[in-house]
Amino acid sequence: MKRLLLFLFTHRFLAIARWEIHFLLLRTRNALTGQRARIAKAMKGRGPLYLNLGSGPRGLDDGRWVNVDGFVDRNVHFTLDFGRPLPFADKAFAGAFCEHVLEHFEIEDGEAIAREVCRVLEPGGRFRVIVPDAELVMRRYFDEPQAIADYRESRSPIEGVNSFFRQRYEHQFLYDWPGMRDMLLRAGFSEVLRKGFKQGDVEAILLDHPKYEWESLYVEAVR
Repeated sequence: MKRLLLFLFTHRFLAIARWEIHFLLLRTRNALTGQRARIAKAMKGRGPLYLNLGSGPRGLDDGRWVNVDGFVDRNVHFTLDFGRPLPFADKAFAGAFCEHVLEHFEIEDGEAIAREVCRVLEPGGRFRVIVPDAELVMRRYFDEPQAIADYRESRSPIEGVNSFFRQRYEHQFLYDWPGMRDMLLRAGFSEVLRKGFKQGDVEAILLDHPKYEWESLYVEAVR
């Protein structure tokens, strides 16, 4: 079957179709099972709560955290399509964390996600965002090209750069600091601050994974 599909369609088409079908089925299942009501019931009486948006297998098994992702994984409480409004009430969370997720969306979709996070945060709540740093990647291409190739296990530095910007078909938009700041301000945040690895003003949301330190931009946006 795989050979037949690859004969009929390109690998890119099949990869995108697979994701589209997955999220169509996910949205349908969530609607039929009343997910929004289940979430409201599960969150009632709890607080303060923190949202891990795109937790994957690294979500904390902690009563303060609500871990969401597009796929079932360890400690994922709810599977969601981030391309749709988040099924949480306004001001439901004291803070939010999102590591290496927004680059998988076009900038318009990333802004829509950020706007939803802003909505579900309490006034003064912080959204910690970590993404590949496009400026850092490009500077390293010129300053230490072999390091880029080695880090991405690529045959050449330029292949390494392309793997950051494309990651096959998965990466849609890479941010630099000004681009991320402006996007988050457009999404409704009152202030956007540049931070560093494990550096921030709210200890609870410093969940940064060390494997991304070499390549990442660290930002906190204030609701």
